[in-house]
Amino acid sequence: MRIYILIIFLICHILFFDIAFSKEIENRNIIDNMVKISSGKFRMGCNKFGPLHGAPEHLVYLSEFMIDRFEVTNRKFEEAIPDHKLRRSKLSKCDECPVTNVSWYEALDYCYLIGKGLPTEAQWEKAAGNGDGCEFPWGKDFDPNQSQGRGGLQMRDKSAPVGSYPPNIHGIYDMGGNVWEWVSDWMAPGYRTSGVLNDPRGPNKGIMKVRRGGAYSDSIIAMAIAYRDWSHPSSRYFSDIGFRCVINIKENILDGLPTKN
Repeated sequence: MRIYILIIFLICHILFFDIAFSKEIENRNIIDNMVKISSGKFRMGCNKFGPLHGAPEHLVYLSEFMIDRFEVTNRKFEEAIPDHKLRRSKLSKCDECPVTNVSWYEALDYCYLIGKGLPTEAQWEKAAGNGDGCEFPWGKDFDPNQSQGRGGLQMRDKSAPVGSYPPNIHGIYDMGGNVWEWVSDWMAPGYRTSGVLNDPRGPNKGIMKVRRGGAYSDSIIAMAIAYRDWSHPSSRYFSDIGFRCVINIKENILDGLPTKN
């Protein structure tokens, strides 16, 4: 009888640690190439862009979160959704180029499938730069003679493989230029600005979804940290809109990553 009990105990013990180990490996895979952004307040927006594209400036408090170091690539996206390969954009075609020709809903589904979510507009902006929304992810000015970001003067060009340009101060790539990025928020002019906003998620409903970061196909100003634009969430044929994913640490307790302020 004792032998049977011991065998059952050993089997349960092995199964428990196998599940725990698998979960640990899964978590490690999820957070590969992600950057932890610490909690705290920052000034969001830029008044000079007007209420449609970034005004008014206002204070936001965000809880700690992690964000992808790179835009999601064609290769990564097609590991989960293989049929996308049939509609890769000619302007973002290589395996390591950012995935485009994806609707907001498809971007959300992909992030959900791998255990993540789309960033809120506030999360994206905090991760993009140094706290001054009127500047660019790399600093104050855009210099066409410097390799800063793929956008502005490369009209009618195409995207570059992710990580082709230097990262920002958080170690995150392509937050200005390459392709626009879907965020989770519905679009509405201006921002609600009474007091400090805590983990804002934008309006409860709307028609258009916000996109951030500018693209190879757009103007210099579109690459500024606080500049916002919008598109219809159902459209899947934008060759210059991609995305990246986040993990909200309050909902997913994962430790051991370096923190960036």
